Amino acid sequence: MPHLVIAVGTEPSTLDAQAVNDRNSRVFTANIFETLLTRSADGKLVAGLATDYEAIVPEIPHLVIAVGTEPSTLDAQAVNDRNSRVFTANIFETLLKRTSDGDLVAGLATSHEAIDDDTWRFTLREGISFHDGSAFDAESAAYSINRMLDEDYETQRSSYTKNIVGAEAVDANTVDIHTDGVNAVLPMQVAQLPMVPNGAGAELNEAPVGTGPYMFSSWDRGQSIIAVANPDYWGAAPSIQAFEVRVIPDSQTQLSALQAGEVDLVLDILPEQTELAPAFKSVAATEFSFVHLDTRRPNLEDPRVRIAMNMAIDKELMAETLYGGFARPNQAQHLSENMLGYNPDVKMYPYDPEGAKALLAEAGYADGFPLTIHVGVGRYLRSEESAEYIAQALTDIGLPTDVQLWEWNEFRSASRVKAPEPEAMDMAYKWNSNEWFDAARMTSFATIGGKSNKLWDADVTALFEAGAETSDQEERHRLYQEAWALIHENPHAIYLLQQDLIYGMSERLDWDPRLDDEYLVADMALLG
Repeated sequence: MPHLVIAVGTEPSTLDAQAVNDRNSRVFTANIFETLLTRSADGKLVAGLATDYEAIVPEIPHLVIAVGTEPSTLDAQAVNDRNSRVFTANIFETLLKRTSDGDLVAGLATSHEAIDDDTWRFTLREGISFHDGSAFDAESAAYSINRMLDEDYETQRSSYTKNIVGAEAVDANTVDIHTDGVNAVLPMQVAQLPMVPNGAGAELNEAPVGTGPYMFSSWDRGQSIIAVANPDYWGAAPSIQAFEVRVIPDSQTQLSALQAGEVDLVLDILPEQTELAPAFKSVAATEFSFVHLDTRRPNLEDPRVRIAMNMAIDKELMAETLYGGFARPNQAQHLSENMLGYNPDVKMYPYDPEGAKALLAEAGYADGFPLTIHVGVGRYLRSEESAEYIAQALTDIGLPTDVQLWEWNEFRSASRVKAPEPEAMDMAYKWNSNEWFDAARMTSFATIGGKSNKLWDADVTALFEAGAETSDQEERHRLYQEAWALIHENPHAIYLLQQDLIYGMSERLDWDPRLDDEYLVADMALLG
């Protein structure tokens, strides 16, 4: 017989306490079921089935950077395109590095010197660890260099390893890098060779480990990549505690996200979008746009044809109409006036469609021939519009030209195939950065055997090689100037513009763009 009887006005419809919450039901169910927390008679929250609790707030990235295409890998040694570097340059570090103005300074190495014609010696900082806790030392530095030299290792950074034959540890904090004879540009190369843990391999593709101010946190494929501040970083602690690289393929969607406060930095906004962004900054960068020509294609072998193609393009018009004045004509040498090897006597080819037609006729192509210009989508500002304009300009001088669009990661590798391979591209629209501020940066494009080269000119190759083999900077300057004079007579490209980089920014982002197209979150700050 129950000891207590409670009268209610209506019968519960169910005794499932999770289904109902009316008082007539609770009178019974509250005595049957319990909760993790409960309340005392005076209403205070106290322990129930749980003895303790705490609120855990998910870590939300403090900075969001929008990119148009997703990196194919997070192994910084394998890739060098900007959408990858936005993330990896904050994770990995190099023996030497550049300031925001382009000066070469100490990085993970405190000093370096050429001790003979074949050896550069680097003294390393002590007490530095990788994010996985392993030591950064001479063994890991030597491994990092040698990994990139392995013929079975695929890397976009081959121009940075040219003329390097190997590396070895001298002692715990000293590493020697060996070259094939004098290599005057090795310090510049080393500033582009990321350091990885000793023995690191394919796991870096999805879980990168470096020494940098930020550590890899997560990668949601097709959506975003997140990094958090490294609490044990050897240098100054960054003020931003986490950042996200968010993949937003459409430029208008990027702008909308910026306006809504969902992202803080958009790498490329259109000139006409500058008035719509919360804030923007631009910099006359080291980026040079061009159409890479395969000079071994039968119809493109004659230099007169390639010069005619250059004369068909109105570079001034492109700069003003497509880029709103945020660009200027490239003086046909992938260099600007402040760079070593710049030749002031080499000028852009004049815009002269009638002269271009005459050159084609002189070369035996009065009736022209068909061409295709290939473009990677989602990487370069106004790339598709630029390609369409170039195609029409070439068509107007008698070279009917189609445009073929590629997914970016596929384009990146396919564009390096050379004639006589049947899949070699006639023409590929590209931008190339010269973050070395030196003509030697173009070695891969200009020398026979260079991974990106499609120009087969022994004299140009000899001059570039000579420039890399002397430490006399005035002599290097002269040699490269001579090389660009020769290239002007035998062009490897349609030279277009020196591009400004235009950045859309949130009002809270405090950051000055760098000349070298790097995005170091440790140099950024958030206001408010």
